[in-house]
Amino acid sequence: MTTWQPDLAGFAGPRYLAIADALSEDIRQQRVAPGTRLPTHRDLAYRLGVTVGTVTRAYAEAERRGLIGGEVGRGTFVREDVRRRTEMPFDREAKVKAGEFIDLSVNFPTPRANDALLSTALQRIAHRPGIDSLLDYHHHVGLPRHRAAGAQWLAEQQYPVSADRVIVTAGGQHAMTAALGAITEPGDVVLAECLTYPGLRRLADFLRIRLHGLAMDAEGVDAEAFEQACINLRPKAFYCVANMHNPTGIIFSTERRKALAAIARKYGVKIVEDDVYGFLLGTREIPPLSTYAPELGHYFTSVSKSMAPGLRVGYLAIPEGALDSFAQVVRSTTWMAAPLTAEIAADWVEDGTGMDLAEAHRIEAIARQRMARRILSDVQLCSDEASYHTWVKLPEPWTPDGFALEARMRGVGISPATIFSLNRNAPNGVRLCLCAPADRHLLELALTRLAEILHDRPNSNFGIV
Repeated sequence: MTTWQPDLAGFAGPRYLAIADALSEDIRQQRVAPGTRLPTHRDLAYRLGVTVGTVTRAYAEAERRGLIGGEVGRGTFVREDVRRRTEMPFDREAKVKAGEFIDLSVNFPTPRANDALLSTALQRIAHRPGIDSLLDYHHHVGLPRHRAAGAQWLAEQQYPVSADRVIVTAGGQHAMTAALGAITEPGDVVLAECLTYPGLRRLADFLRIRLHGLAMDAEGVDAEAFEQACINLRPKAFYCVANMHNPTGIIFSTERRKALAAIARKYGVKIVEDDVYGFLLGTREIPPLSTYAPELGHYFTSVSKSMAPGLRVGYLAIPEGALDSFAQVVRSTTWMAAPLTAEIAADWVEDGTGMDLAEAHRIEAIARQRMARRILSDVQLCSDEASYHTWVKLPEPWTPDGFALEARMRGVGISPATIFSLNRNAPNGVRLCLCAPADRHLLELALTRLAEILHDRPNSNFGIV
């Protein structure tokens, strides 16, 4: 492992960007060679005196720039073709004029929870007796009222459970941490889609579990590949995003969900189902995969995508009789979700505001998907009509990293397949988060720039091969 440690003096801005910029400069100055293995997130965080999360964001930014790549089980390495990617310093302001950068790399919802909604909720809470109790310590799994609201919200997502099986978490990422932290041990194998949410990869590094990517088709994870992996690898769990799969936008078919659940039952593989996008199905009746094997299902969602990200409230449904081990993980990671924000979320679940917000987000997502199909009509887009994101299958000779780098140089942030891939050979595609820009005008501008790039041939200065 390398002893590389960046000198952050002279690099302004957030620490994660400073680390990414320092790495870019060290590569350009040949202080770090192609193929170099970088320090682990934890090791570099300790040396720099920053959080592990800061290093995670820095590595993700460097990966977006095409500087580094990760190999499951081996670590993070400087790309072999990185020299051509750093012939010119990466200067954000020099390449993008002030105010013109439009980031389609983050899956943010469009703003919907306005001042009036929040003000009304806070005023209503302020007039309740015993409000100061919301600032006290409480049980790790959440207050009874908040757990009941969570059960009501999960029922809206077609996963009805009793409140005593619901844990209130600090968002979806924390729910995933609680689920995998409770059911796995270091060294365990966890199966996932071959293209998966990058946060799972970071969490796997933290928990020291091994990920194995499974082949997919238009209906979801390939059932035969799943069963072969169960036989050969004896996995502890199977993580999946069956609705609006991140990043491809696929919705697993009902028959495929049943088949995967049957295989999980046959081999005793626990299911960790991430359904943060399930509300975008609207009135479509597609039961979660976990409903077909509830004794193995660990199903979670959050209000970040449907109501407001800043609430940091998630709901995790676990099998009956398993509460204690999950409570201990919550205790160890954050003690409890913040009762005040959980109270706001509970109010919005109970009075219907949550569903109103979710529906407004769904309608906006549909409009933006239509815009993307109109502007990018010359390429193949893969996504549901109501998805927050779309998957672009790139035409040759474009590559995911090369296209993402060219897009960034023209003021648009996107995510290449390499960020999501658990296998060495990533497909030739990129993800666009259509709901990240605050208004449709910005999205239209970003999509128009991408359409222009697609009509050009790759610039050889950026190392497209």
